[in-house]
Amino acid sequence: MSDLKDRVKAAAAEDEQEPQQPGVLDIAARDDHLKWLQSHGTYFTDALPRHVDKAHFTAVALSVLPNLKNCTNHSIMTSLLACARFGLEPDGRQAAIIPYKQTATFQPMYQGYIELMYRHPAVDTVHFGWIREKDEWDFEPTAPSPRDFRHRPRVDLTDDERGKVILAYAFAWIGGHRSQVIMLNRPQATEIRDKYSKGYAKAVREGKTDSPWQTSFDAMWAKSCVRRLVKVVPTSTELTELITADDDADDAGAAAPAVIRGTVLARDDQSVAGEEQSQAASWPQTAQPGSSSNAAEGGETA
Repeated sequence: MSDLKDRVKAAAAEDEQEPQQPGVLDIAARDDHLKWLQSHGTYFTDALPRHVDKAHFTAVALSVLPNLKNCTNHSIMTSLLACARFGLEPDGRQAAIIPYKQTATFQPMYQGYIELMYRHPAVDTVHFGWIREKDEWDFEPTAPSPRDFRHRPRVDLTDDERGKVILAYAFAWIGGHRSQVIMLNRPQATEIRDKYSKGYAKAVREGKTDSPWQTSFDAMWAKSCVRRLVKVVPTSTELTELITADDDADDAGAAAPAVIRGTVLARDDQSVAGEEQSQAASWPQTAQPGSSSNAAEGGETA
């Protein structure tokens, strides 16, 4: 990602030449969000993949800048360039830019991973879901795919009536064949947290409760499941670099709310029928697993 680092250095050097530029860029107070984006637009748009609409990316970036009013110019630039590099919108669904004190931190989301999986021509669909206590399900690893796994949610019951979440699962259809089913229960998610998350370990040492694993355990559980799916789908340099960026965000110890949605995302229709997908600029609120509400999300750091 040397090209990304070079762009950050170039942009930072340009900002240092502005004599009245404060150390912390209060963009909201200056009321010139669009002007600021336009003055740095070349850095973002040059980094975007060809399939991403530059005007739309700029509009989404513009909507999140007020949330970053107390963050340093350099960290905002770095985070937006990271979003552009991976072609992910900083909309709180594909990716988010989290204000952590004076540092804006790039955080890839659950659907960001799925978006990058879809860029491989062999990947047809990706599915993530929750299994609750009263759901009908069966898993027989020795059976041929796709008869090895079956899940029938109790749609006649409310989430509370269906019981607690007991498993997260994810799989993909690749070239007409279904991938291995990735399943992750709560104890396994806890083990991932304790073994791999530097952000969680740092929060525990400092007596804090603001790490993603503490504020959004179910979200981290979900993202950990999706990250494991990356290991069994056709890989790419982008996916590998996204995992590295995700781990770097965890090292920083910043909180990382995101979105969980148990749904099938098809290449031609990446939304659930009859379900509007929010693109709010503010950070989404945490929802119970398996609900259709937006929820906070983090990821496995492994």
